[in-house]
Amino acid sequence: MSQQTTVTDFSREAVESFVQTVVFVDDKIYGSYGGAIREPKKLAGAVKIRKTASKKAVKKAATKEARQEVQIEEPQFSPHDIQASFAKKRIVCSLHQPLRQNSVGTASDTYKLCASADIIIVDWDLYGDAGEKARELVKNLVVQSLEDDPHQLRLVLIYTDNPNLFDVADSLFRVLNDNVKSEIDYPEADQGLAFHTLNARVVVLGKPANRTLDLDDFVVEETALADRAVSEFCKLADGLLQGCILKGLAEIRKQSRKILTKFHSGLDAAFLTHRALGLPHEEAFEHVTPLLVSEIEAVLEDGLAKPLVESEVIENWCEAVWVPAEHAENILPDDVGLCEFSKSLCEKGLELPTEHRAKLSRKSRDALNKNPPRWPSSDSADFKSLTTFHSVDDSGDDSRELGMLMSLRTQYGDNHRLTLGTIIRELSGDKRYLICLQPPCDSVRLRGNTVFMFCLLGESTGQKIANVVQHDGAFVDLTYKPKIENGVALIFNARSSKGVVHADNLVFTDSKDNEYAWVAQLKSHHAQRAVEEFARNLSRVGLIESEWLRLKAM
Repeated sequence: MSQQTTVTDFSREAVESFVQTVVFVDDKIYGSYGGAIREPKKLAGAVKIRKTASKKAVKKAATKEARQEVQIEEPQFSPHDIQASFAKKRIVCSLHQPLRQNSVGTASDTYKLCASADIIIVDWDLYGDAGEKARELVKNLVVQSLEDDPHQLRLVLIYTDNPNLFDVADSLFRVLNDNVKSEIDYPEADQGLAFHTLNARVVVLGKPANRTLDLDDFVVEETALADRAVSEFCKLADGLLQGCILKGLAEIRKQSRKILTKFHSGLDAAFLTHRALGLPHEEAFEHVTPLLVSEIEAVLEDGLAKPLVESEVIENWCEAVWVPAEHAENILPDDVGLCEFSKSLCEKGLELPTEHRAKLSRKSRDALNKNPPRWPSSDSADFKSLTTFHSVDDSGDDSRELGMLMSLRTQYGDNHRLTLGTIIRELSGDKRYLICLQPPCDSVRLRGNTVFMFCLLGESTGQKIANVVQHDGAFVDLTYKPKIENGVALIFNARSSKGVVHADNLVFTDSKDNEYAWVAQLKSHHAQRAVEEFARNLSRVGLIESEWLRLKAM
């Protein structure tokens, strides 16, 4: 990995390592006209011109004519140059020329090929149809992906020699605006020639041609199209954290063959024996998931660079990316600049220079001066100021979102079942939040009514927060007090054939027909910590001892 010094460089490297497939759709790829990819014509044999001693001029003319017959006109537009530009970045670019009479609908070969690609490049005027097929293809790619796979990143580039790029962009916007339910965003920096939907970016680019308007930023040579495609994809995933994730995903793909070899066919017999020994109580194929997770974790731990983000990139983020909000200035001493303090906070953290602590309270300064230094108390104004310094506001909602990401399991499917770490909320009565403490092995292979153990979670009104969840579009701060008096036992019936308690439309129903909304699922380690804290309180030992000695030991 090359040394990266800017956020832009870091993002580009992440995207280039992640993107693997590009599809280029054009009607001038395999034809017999300029721009076609074709082999040079070869003569079947040597051209023989009969010698005539008295007519040398005729011989020269004939030779010249023969050479002209095999001369190939140099194409003005070459899809091969586009393919080669991606090849230099080790990105596979498939050239696709749909037949004139073929559709580009969702059942077509063209759509299916494009739907599996990271980047799609489409010529606007396919067979002289003034953008009809291009509009339909782009519409299908954007709309269908929102319905089928709304989390897949997709970049669509329109590459055209149309003299008016704004007409093309307006035509695309109209068809998408009529079919996309989510808002379409027009970034000002793109001059109206690019726009975003929820998971896609559509950009109109021009082939080199004579145009009346100054659109140099959106005119791209074939040989530079790969660079531009990578730059545009960066705008779909342009953050430091997103860049880290892209690098991680790329490393997993790179090591996929090594992961597969760990589970070679020679282990099939042993695995089926393992399954047979566990039946009828255990389905061993469910063990494949933790096996794969552990291998992926090993790939990321061993394969990703350390540090993943260099100090120079972080400094560039502070200088060129971060936009200070008004509340950030309140914490600064008068003689310290925003950018200077930002770098110091990001790079030094608890070792914040003494001169940067001038506006902090004495209690906060004392905490940072300790050996080892500590952050100010989480209920202090200084702690809030420091932790929201880089945020767009001082609400702390971005920290809440990251906290959720680090502690809650993302649900990629509709399989919401009741198990250890499931957080639910009563839909009647006090509408309390509860966390399930039922061991995972006691949440499966159930028959009939089963008692599930829970602990109540309180809604935080102060500074102490154990978990953050999102309910009805708002963040909810929860406290966790693992005490016996907060324990709750509820009875659920496993109606599923798999012997688990499933939510119906995100709602669980207990044996008394009380309903509970599914709210979140803690990651396994966080759930295990919660049940361990509860069990620790249950296992306390009561002793008769000297009260003086007991107080001394506290």
